[in-house]
Amino acid sequence: MKNKKKLPIIVVFLLIITVFPPGNLTTAPGQKSIAINLAANPLSYDPLFAMVDAEKILLANLHEGLVVWDNGVLTPGVAAKWYISADAKTYTFHLKEAFWSNGDQLTAADFELSWKRIIASENPSSARTLLDVIKNAKPFREGKLSDPEEIGIKALDKRVLQIVLEEPCSYFLSLLTFPAFLPVHNKYLEEQDINFAPGFCSNGPFRIGELEGGSHAVLVANEHYRGERGNIGEIKVTFLPPKTGVTLFGAGMFDLLEDPPFSMFGDHIDRLVQVPTMGTGFLYLNTRRPPLNNPLFCKALSAAINRDILVAKILGYAGIPATGLIPPGMADSKSGSDFRQTGGDLIGPADGKKCLELLYEAGYPNEDGYPVMEILAVDSLIPLEMAKTVAEMWEINLGLKTEVKAVRYDEFLAMAADKRFYTARQGWTGDYPDPMTFFQLFHSEAEENFSGYQNPEYDYWLSIARQTMDSISRYKIYHRMEERLLSDLPVIPLYFSVKPYLVSSKLTGVNYTPQGYPLFKKAWKMD
Repeated sequence: MKNKKKLPIIVVFLLIITVFPPGNLTTAPGQKSIAINLAANPLSYDPLFAMVDAEKILLANLHEGLVVWDNGVLTPGVAAKWYISADAKTYTFHLKEAFWSNGDQLTAADFELSWKRIIASENPSSARTLLDVIKNAKPFREGKLSDPEEIGIKALDKRVLQIVLEEPCSYFLSLLTFPAFLPVHNKYLEEQDINFAPGFCSNGPFRIGELEGGSHAVLVANEHYRGERGNIGEIKVTFLPPKTGVTLFGAGMFDLLEDPPFSMFGDHIDRLVQVPTMGTGFLYLNTRRPPLNNPLFCKALSAAINRDILVAKILGYAGIPATGLIPPGMADSKSGSDFRQTGGDLIGPADGKKCLELLYEAGYPNEDGYPVMEILAVDSLIPLEMAKTVAEMWEINLGLKTEVKAVRYDEFLAMAADKRFYTARQGWTGDYPDPMTFFQLFHSEAEENFSGYQNPEYDYWLSIARQTMDSISRYKIYHRMEERLLSDLPVIPLYFSVKPYLVSSKLTGVNYTPQGYPLFKKAWKMD
C-alpha cells in the first residue's frame, strides 16, 4: 500500500526533472516565472509555416504585428498610427521605434519582405489568398506578373510602410491580425541566416531563451521590447500529453494548461476558461435538391436538433451551442461590444412541437413524401459522431429516415463541390475577426458555397459591406445579412468552437487572440 501511494509522487518528480532541467536562465528582479503545457510539439517558429495551435501560441508571444487585438478592440501594435486615403485604397503605417530581440531596429522593410514572401510562397496557406486584396498580389501569385516591385507593398523609409489595395476593403485592418502576417527579420529572409530565424530573433514581448526539441522550451522577456507588459519574465513551456498535464496542474506545477481532457476536469472546473476561436460548426444544406429548396422544411430540420445535447455528448468543453452563424468573440460596431451578443439568439431551443408544425407547413403533413435524407461527413471521430447524433434526432423528432455517409476528407470536398449530397457536416473557422470571413462563404460564386445558395440581394449587400468604411453602417448590413441567411437557411448552425484552458488562480491578466491563443505580455503572477 505504501508503494502504491508513493508512485504518483515519484512519477511527478521525474517529470519535473525532465520538463524543467536546470539552466542558467533567470528572471529579472520583480519578474515572475510561469509554467504552461501545450498539447502538441511545435515543428516551426516561422509565421509562414506554423500549422498547429502550439506553434501559433508561441509565435503570438514572440512576435508582434502592425495591429493587435486587445479584448475585442483593434489597437496599435508595431504601428504607432496609420492614415487611410480618401478613396480608402491606400494605407500608410508609421511604425513605432521598435527593435528585434538582438537589438537591431525593426523596419518597414521587414514587413514588406515578410508579406511578399507569403505571396510568392508555394505553401498552401490561406494567408496567400487573404493578401489578394493588395494591388497586384493575386496576379503575382498566379504567375501573371513577375516583378515583385509592382505589388502594392512598399517601405517608403525605415519607419513608413505603404499598402495599396485593389479596392476599398472595410476589414483590412482585421486581416492583419492573422498569425502569418507577423514580421520576420529581413536578414533571415534575404540571407537565410539562422541567427535571425523567427522566434529566436523576435520583436514581441518574449524571445526563445532555451529550446529542447520535443521536450521543452523557455521563453524569456525580450529586453528590447518597449510595449506594455506585466510581471512575467520567464515562461517554461512543455509539450506533455494533456492527461499528464491535468495531473501536474492539480499538483500546482502548471499555471496554464491547453486542451485538458473533458473526462479529467474533476475538481478543476472552477479554473476552466473557454475562449472563442472564431469557429462555427454547421450542416450545409444542398438548396438545389428538393425538399431542401424549401426554407420551411430546412427550419423543421433545425428545430429538431437539440444543440445542448449535441455539444455535451460530443464536444464537452470544446464547444457551446450555436445561437447564430457568427460566433462570439467578434466585435460589433461599438468598441468593446460583441457581434453575437448584439445579434442575439437567431436559432432558439429545440422544439419537438414546432418542428412538426414547420414540416406540416412545408407540405408534409403525414411525415412522408420526402426522400431518405443523407448526412455526408468526414470519416473522423467528431464529424461522424455528430452526424449520427443529428440523424437520430431527425428520426425521433420528425420521423425522417436518415443515413450517414462517411468518406475521406478529399472525397468529402469533391462531393460537396459537385453538390453530390443532401446535407453535409462541416464548419468554418474565421481567418480574421470580422463577420465578413463568414459572409463571403455564401456569395453565389464562392468556392465554399457548397449549399449552392443564390440570392442576388445578398450578393449586392455583401459587395456594399466590403467597401463601407463606416463601421456603424457596415455592421447594420452585417446583422441583416445574418438574419437573411438564417431565414433562407442554406446552413444549419450547430455549435461554436471554443478552446478550453485550465488557468491557475495565481495567474491574472492573460488576454487571448481572436483565434483563442493566450497572450502573456500583460499577465501577472501573484505570490
